[in-house]
Amino acid sequence: MKTLADLCKPRASVFDKARLDTVYNLDDLSSIHPDEFLSENFVTEGMRILLTEAFNRLEGRTTSASGTFLLSQSMGGGKTHNLITLGLLAKYPKYRKQVMADFFKPGDPGAVTVVAFSGQKTSTPFGIWGEIAEQLNRKAVFNEFYSPLKPPDPNRWVELLRGEPVLILLDELPPYFEAARAVAVGDTYLDRLTEISLANLLVAVNSNKLPRACVVITDLSGTAYAGGSASITQALQSLNDLEQEVNRNVIRIDPVKINTNEIYHILRTRIFEKTPPIADIEEVADAYGVAVDNAKKMGLSEVSPDQLKTDIRNAYPFHPAIRDLYARFKENRGFQQTRALIRIMRLIVSHLWSSGAAAKHGLIGPHEFDLQDASMLGEIRQINAGLEVAVARDIAAEGGSALAQQIDGAASTDAQDIAKLIFLSSLSTATNPVLGLSRSEILGDLAAPERDVVTLRGVFDRLQSDAWYLHVSRDGKLFFKNVENLKAKVATYARNKLREQREKELRERLGDMFKVTTRAA
Repeated sequence: MKTLADLCKPRASVFDKARLDTVYNLDDLSSIHPDEFLSENFVTEGMRILLTEAFNRLEGRTTSASGTFLLSQSMGGGKTHNLITLGLLAKYPKYRKQVMADFFKPGDPGAVTVVAFSGQKTSTPFGIWGEIAEQLNRKAVFNEFYSPLKPPDPNRWVELLRGEPVLILLDELPPYFEAARAVAVGDTYLDRLTEISLANLLVAVNSNKLPRACVVITDLSGTAYAGGSASITQALQSLNDLEQEVNRNVIRIDPVKINTNEIYHILRTRIFEKTPPIADIEEVADAYGVAVDNAKKMGLSEVSPDQLKTDIRNAYPFHPAIRDLYARFKENRGFQQTRALIRIMRLIVSHLWSSGAAAKHGLIGPHEFDLQDASMLGEIRQINAGLEVAVARDIAAEGGSALAQQIDGAASTDAQDIAKLIFLSSLSTATNPVLGLSRSEILGDLAAPERDVVTLRGVFDRLQSDAWYLHVSRDGKLFFKNVENLKAKVATYARNKLREQREKELRERLGDMFKVTTRAA
């Protein structure tokens, strides 16, 4: 079986820590190099729908195509990336066929006028409507709506946007709505005026008067901007109340489905310059299938070898367990979903290739993260900072003092690999979360051509008896918790003392408890 180092070539940017989190904002649209950006772009199902429907609209192919789209997903879920991709293709026609050849045959409408507004820009003296008009070089059309501020009605939006195809991209509006709530305008507030203006814009775009205008809005569902999100929902509801026709409804799109194989395609495209042909992937899948089959025959795992091989074909060079384990904490507050997972996998790949471990493994396992790397620890803290004491005591610590490191010594990583898998499965902070893994599940995830899973039994026993923060659920799932396991702690103390020391301390303790005292009569 060929290894990761034999078959895959990471992008040079993976090893550049300065580019660990190259996150573009919509404001960067005019300065982004399309070649570089689009070379690392994977078209998800959500993006395919967005590009197809948006260009149907912009090219005037159908009058039934909706002119308004809402990209709704948690922070870091690919919304801004989708906006930038659409914006670049609208601005630069020569890239359209390259990106959309598999699902859409673009016409030749030429470059489309693109207006981009990010809600992080909270200071807008002339409101969002003034920003849009200014980018169109038609600010004077809205002169009567600036002083005092008041929202343009649908007819005035039509007047502003009529003519050539125009694409309006509105990103991260919730923080803007939050800030606008504090801006008094007469006897109302700017957030209310913005809400009315937005509803009027959508009504205008979804009318028959602007057949080649398109608006794409992103929301931050499930984030701290709850009030802002509610304002956007109200504006969209205003549209639905006013326009009931099917062809005028807003199209809602999830940019990335993190619990599907899309996440592997995104990771492959963003992280690797070269991956192997299917024949080499089949060889790796077969080797891992044999390893799991052997574990199953010994009663150590219940994973299906055939299913694993199918999953590896979809996930390569990543182990299929990555998707489900990392999806467990996707609802954690502040976790940036796709964006954070890309950062974590870049760190893992950089570590595997820099350390030489890529020449030993056939797949990138979910447990390959280095807990002694400052950048990786920073990522873990953003997911769940509550288990740091468990990491230091039981999994990995500077100087090799953690339990798993002591069990492994210099010749193995088995205990650390087991502990890190359990750790990953313990990071969710959601209500009623799924926590922990059974021994069988862990062995199924760790089974590999280069690993003897039989030797892991003793490692499990040692971890369960000595790890201070490792617990077992009623159904046999192992998980870490920020609460000491007193049984393991006492057992460790006792094991580390000689019999004479234990008896001496016990005598002294009993002597203190039953010390004879005399009282004056």
